[in-house]
Amino acid sequence: MAYNFRNRNLLNTRGAYLGSSGSDSESQDDSDPDFLTPSRTPRRSTQNNTARAGGASSIRNLSGKRARGNGEEHRQGLRERHRRRRKRFSQVPQAQISRRTVLSWLIGSGVIEEKEVVWYVAAQSGNILGEGKVNREGILCSCCSGQLTVEEFEVHSGRKTRKPYQHIYLAGSQVSLLDCQTEAWEDKEEEERRTFNNIQPASKAVDRNDDACMVCADGGDLICCERCPSTFHPRCIFMEIIPQGDWLCPYCICKYCGNGAGNGPLMQCGGETLDLMNPPVAFCGSSCRKIYEGLHNLLGSQNELHDGLTWTLLQRTDEPFTGSYGEEEYKRIQCNSKIAVAWLVMNECFLSTVDRHTRANIVQSIVYNRGSYVTRINYSGFYTAILEKNDEIISVASIRVHGKRLAEMPFIGTRGEYRRLGMAYVLENCIESTLCSLKVEKLVIPSVSKLTGMWMDKYFFTRVQEERLVKELSLYNTVMFPSSVVRLHKNLAMLPDLNLSPQENEGHF
Repeated sequence: MAYNFRNRNLLNTRGAYLGSSGSDSESQDDSDPDFLTPSRTPRRSTQNNTARAGGASSIRNLSGKRARGNGEEHRQGLRERHRRRRKRFSQVPQAQISRRTVLSWLIGSGVIEEKEVVWYVAAQSGNILGEGKVNREGILCSCCSGQLTVEEFEVHSGRKTRKPYQHIYLAGSQVSLLDCQTEAWEDKEEEERRTFNNIQPASKAVDRNDDACMVCADGGDLICCERCPSTFHPRCIFMEIIPQGDWLCPYCICKYCGNGAGNGPLMQCGGETLDLMNPPVAFCGSSCRKIYEGLHNLLGSQNELHDGLTWTLLQRTDEPFTGSYGEEEYKRIQCNSKIAVAWLVMNECFLSTVDRHTRANIVQSIVYNRGSYVTRINYSGFYTAILEKNDEIISVASIRVHGKRLAEMPFIGTRGEYRRLGMAYVLENCIESTLCSLKVEKLVIPSVSKLTGMWMDKYFFTRVQEERLVKELSLYNTVMFPSSVVRLHKNLAMLPDLNLSPQENEGHF
């Protein structure tokens, strides 16, 4: 197939093709093939701009303006923000960034400046309750010289609204950090990372099918689906005899009767019976609905763990911002911002994993759950799990659930300075516990051969060898890896659900 690309120059191609799941909590940096210390040429320009701060005790007194609220005044704030002289790039090269926080992302995006003065402003009165200077790790308080997280700065200022970014303002421009998050997310460079993978066959292409097998990602002698661009090696789908005439792939036939007749879309997932006489719904049964609702109820909610660690489930959303900044909209902005930071962490941990046929950046597409017309690189439905401490994202994992039968976790990575501390183990346990509570039966991961023993000994995964499971995996649109990558799985149905309270013993011992 000859492809029409959206824009190849925008893709990150700094490394060779590599597809594997990284184990970073137990392996040395120099022995882990999934970890690469970036050796980028600094592309940030150097400017010497200082924050401007006034001495007023209330934000109302600046230029005769009061604190901006919601709706139209929020939009007015964004317009004023764009008129402000904007420093496009951070002064610090990406390789030297010590923390991955939302604030470091805003500084790196050029939306705010390091050491810029910020105020915590009371919502009703507009009084300034706290002052500090923003940096990549948090906010340096002016009154006590303490280094605080954004939420700690709010508490230190005498408030606990659970929306600190909405009430912390840049002193010079009177723009809230929440407005800054929206501006950074709508930046052109950030937008290009999450757009639809719009890869189409070239208009004059003779062969309009894909060039790689849907199961193993290799080329060669492929059998082509007559309805979609998907192609397969006959051996990868256990086809013993090549059929004569038109052939439809597993994604274009009914999962239950095997019939591909008709032109309507086929809804496929966990195995529930469809009532075709009723209007179609987004779910084929109660199990899939419960999984979807369970995951979405977790989105954006921080779950506290031990030693100040928290884990959060994220997924990018494209719902437009209204400026009302209600509970759900605030949560969406935080989810999107942390997705952007999670991508920066993944980009540190993995070589640039680029599909060699379409040149799509696989890891980036997974983190931003980008869709595509080409099934093989359609990564919609992915979730991102993050482990944080003091607002810093230290470990990231990507998961996608394929109904109640299985979930996949193609990538998990931890920042270099937190390796060998069990951070990936903590995050993986949180993911397993969540999947168990949702009654998902299996978790499947890929692993390079060097790390297979570690995954099996310390995480209790086993090789995918059972013929039934191998055949079943070929029917799901899971992320593909080269044949050198080993597939492992864990039976989650055998694990205890840590979210359930212990049962009382009826007998006495």
